[in-house]
Amino acid sequence: MIRTIVISLAVVAAAAVIPVAGAQEVKQELKPHTQAFLKKTAEEQQAHISLALLADGRAANIRVTQFADHMITTHKKLLKEVEELAAEKGVTLPSALSDEHKQKIKEFTQLSGHAFDRTYMQYILRDHQIDVEEFEEAMQTLEDSDVLHWTYRTLPMLRAHVEEARWIQQSLQTN
Repeated sequence: MIRTIVISLAVVAAAAVIPVAGAQEVKQELKPHTQAFLKKTAEEQQAHISLALLADGRAANIRVTQFADHMITTHKKLLKEVEELAAEKGVTLPSALSDEHKQKIKEFTQLSGHAFDRTYMQYILRDHQIDVEEFEEAMQTLEDSDVLHWTYRTLPMLRAHVEEARWIQQSLQTN
């Protein structure tokens, strides 16, 4: 009798530990700061693309135009990656730019030629420096390994954009 009870308890304990076939893995919800990071990052990519698109036909300097083309290509790629990450994690991204970004784009539509070049490069340099700082800070707090890995992979690219923007901005000042 005791033997039957022991065997029954062992079977029940084993059944509790063994996962049920076909059970779906429960997605762990991201913490609010990780969700906010993904949302802000997606919006920043959209803003960088929108501003770079303005350079076509407004920029006077070929380096600025080439840099803007590079920004479009790179930030479209980054936006796609953020969208895929967010979808995978169940995060809904903003579908439109913030009022602040809309206002900035409106300001840039008033500019052309050398005024556009200088203002665009100054803004992009400052904005990318802020992005680098935010990514560095995020790497200290992000708990999701996929988002953290993407951040580590993306940071060197943002740093390169800062250096390239700095170089172009300095060349505009000497012309």
